Amino acid sequence: MNTSSYINNTIIPNNMNNMQVAMTVIKILCNPNRFAIVSLLSGTKKDFCVSEIAGEVGISQSLASHQLSYLEARGVVHSMRMGQSMCYMLTVSPMTKKIIGVIKLLK
Repeated sequence: MNTSSYINNTIIPNNMNNMQVAMTVIKILCNPNRFAIVSLLSGTKKDFCVSEIAGEVGISQSLASHQLSYLEARGVVHSMRMGQSMCYMLTVSPMTKKIIGVIKLLK
């Protein structure tokens, strides 16, 4: 029996209850840099390279890359290589939709 759903290459456990989902959303958004990155990416359908994200958010490329890795590990963003640059877009997953919904409520 499959205990996980595959949604756009993101594994979401079926047994994740509402409190666990809420805690995951809070953990992702509690960092102001991650909040700013997800807000930036949610406002567009295009991809952004790390240098562009760092410039828009006002952080170093190293910090942007670190936060993007965190978000990618949780299935919120996915990366693609364009030449020597890594570029990122939001995934289309239930978790990402919840995170974007919270950001919209807070704006």
